[in-house]
Amino acid sequence: MAEKTYKDTDVREALRRKYSDTPKLPADFMKKMVQPSEPDEAPKLAPVIRRWRWVAAVACLLIMIGIGVNYQSKTYHETVHESAVVAEAKKPETLSSTSERHIEAAPCTESATKAKPQRMATSAEKIPAATEGACISPLPDIPSKCTPVAASDLHNASLQLTVDTTYQAPGKVDEFIAKMATYHKVKAVVLNCVADTCNTAVEGKAYVFQDTQQLDLFARLLQVACCYDNKTPGYLLNFSHQQFYFTLKDLRKGEKYLWIAERIPGERILLFSTHSPIETAVSSACYQSYRDKLIRADICSFHF
Repeated sequence: MAEKTYKDTDVREALRRKYSDTPKLPADFMKKMVQPSEPDEAPKLAPVIRRWRWVAAVACLLIMIGIGVNYQSKTYHETVHESAVVAEAKKPETLSSTSERHIEAAPCTESATKAKPQRMATSAEKIPAATEGACISPLPDIPSKCTPVAASDLHNASLQLTVDTTYQAPGKVDEFIAKMATYHKVKAVVLNCVADTCNTAVEGKAYVFQDTQQLDLFARLLQVACCYDNKTPGYLLNFSHQQFYFTLKDLRKGEKYLWIAERIPGERILLFSTHSPIETAVSSACYQSYRDKLIRADICSFHF
C-alpha cells in the first residue's frame, strides 16, 4: 500500500516547529528579571535615605530640648511670680513710696551733699544697711534728722555679738543673799571696813539669820558656790560645820568679793559680804568687831 503523502505545507511547518529544539535562555536572564528597570538609581538613593534619617533624628532631639526649656522657663516664671506675691504681702504697710522719697531726700554729711542725687528707690528695692560713715535713715514717725553712726559704736556692736556664755558675774551671789534676806525678813547692817569713810567703792553688809533646818543657810550658800567654776579668778572656798568662807574676783569690773558665814551663839548664823576694787585693801576688823558685839549682847542677856 502506497504511503499517503500530504501536500499541505503549512501543517508540515507547524509540526516541524513544534518538535524542533527549544532555544536556550541566556544564563543572566533571571538576574535581569529580578533587577529594577533602572539599576543605576539604587546606589544613588542609599546616601539620601541615610541623610534623611539623621535629619529626622536631629529634629526629634531639637523638639525634645525645646519642650524641656519651655517647661523650665514656665516653672521659673511661676516661682518668681509666687515669690514676688509673698514678698509684697509681707512688706510693712508703713514703708510707702512717700517715706522712701523722704528717706533719700535727707543728706547726713557734707560728702552726701556734694554727691550727685541718687535715683528714687522703688518699693521692690531694698534699702542698704548702715555702714561706717553712713547714717541711720528715719522712719515716717521718727524726726527727719539723721544721726551718724560712729566707728566706735560699730566696734562695740561687733564685740557684743561675741558674748562669753560661760561668764557669771560674782555680784549675782549678793543678789541671791539680798532676795533671801528679804524673804525671811532679815535686815542688812552696813559695815565700814576701810579707814577712809569717804571711800564709797567698798561696801560691806552683815545679816543675822536664824539657824533653822528649814532655811539651811550653809547648804544654800554651798550650792551657790558650786555654780561657779573653780577656775574662776579669785576662786577660794573653805567649808566646815561652823564656818563658810568664799571669795571671787570680777576682772571685767575690777572688783573682788568676799562672803563669810559663821554660826554664833543663840542658834544664829552671821553672814558677812563685801565687795571692793581689787587694789583696795579691806580689813576684817569691822566684821570681828560686829561679831564680838553680837556675842557680848547674847551673854549679857543671861541673868545670873
